[in-house]
Amino acid sequence: MGLTPAKRRTNNYFAGLFHDLPEVLTKDIISPVKRAATGVDRFVKEFERDQMQRRIYRPKLIPEAWQPEMRQFTEEVFASKVTVEGKLQNTTSDEINASYNRDRYNPVDGELIKAADDLAAFMEACLALQNGISNAQLQTAVDEKKLFYREKTIAGINLGNVYKDFHRE
Repeated sequence: MGLTPAKRRTNNYFAGLFHDLPEVLTKDIISPVKRAATGVDRFVKEFERDQMQRRIYRPKLIPEAWQPEMRQFTEEVFASKVTVEGKLQNTTSDEINASYNRDRYNPVDGELIKAADDLAAFMEACLALQNGISNAQLQTAVDEKKLFYREKTIAGINLGNVYKDFHRE
């Protein structure tokens, strides 16, 4: 992967830190519920945006000059993005490595944020199982995440190896 520009590291840090902020306002709705019916996920995202606007942006809890960047960290957070000629565009973390790995492109690795979020859920489930909390849902969550990331590499990071290191049978 090589060295990442300062802006990429900073953006990834803040995207990871703030990606769940809208859920603080709306309460966390677990992914299976969001996927249960057509349109629920879209409704939740719109509601989260509305709540951010009404409770964070309008009362100016965050200075106006910071709001576009904060939106980048709290909306569509799992999409990798760059800014080209002043326009935000979706891309992949691999493409960021290949073509946009410079501060001027303001890169954000949404795919890595998603992978880190999944890894945190995986580790939480593993720890619960190791501590004697046993149920089918926890074991399924561990197995599915491990299988999903088994051969996945994002931005040059072999996530299969990361998962192996955290969960040895």
